[in-house]
Amino acid sequence: LVTDLLLLARHDEGRASSRDAVTDVDEVALAEAARARRVPVDARAVLAGRIAGQPGEVRRVIQHLLDNAARHAREHVAIAVRTEGADVVVIVDDDGAGIPDADRPRVFERFARLEEARGRDEGGAGLGLSVVAAVVRDLGGTIEVTTAPHGGARFCVRLPAV
Repeated sequence: LVTDLLLLARHDEGRASSRDAVTDVDEVALAEAARARRVPVDARAVLAGRIAGQPGEVRRVIQHLLDNAARHAREHVAIAVRTEGADVVVIVDDDGAGIPDADRPRVFERFARLEEARGRDEGGAGLGLSVVAAVVRDLGGTIEVTTAPHGGARFCVRLPAV
């Protein structure tokens, strides 16, 4: 929680994420997918992808996305990484209840917790996805949330490839 608050404060001060390192997103994704969570993470669709950015910040993005997906999934979470043209694309899917269209922009706000999450004891503080959005923006990328093929949420991050 403290690390996330410090990262957001740094972002607020205009101190953007550093792009002075090259990170293999696939290596970070595979390491994070291997961590124990409430549901297993399918990482079979993780392919090569490199970006300009600090490995720790890329890890934070992927960790938050996977933790969020695992928290809301029934039994399935998947991560994909691939290079598409000038972008590295990271997709995280879950098979949970999904996010209603009207709530999708709100999930990236600080301390935002949707009604479904508020009723559960295991929910986070509502900072993870705001951290993801801030780091992705600082790295020159975009993030959007849609519906996953299994009916849950799909988070799609696009970052400039190197």
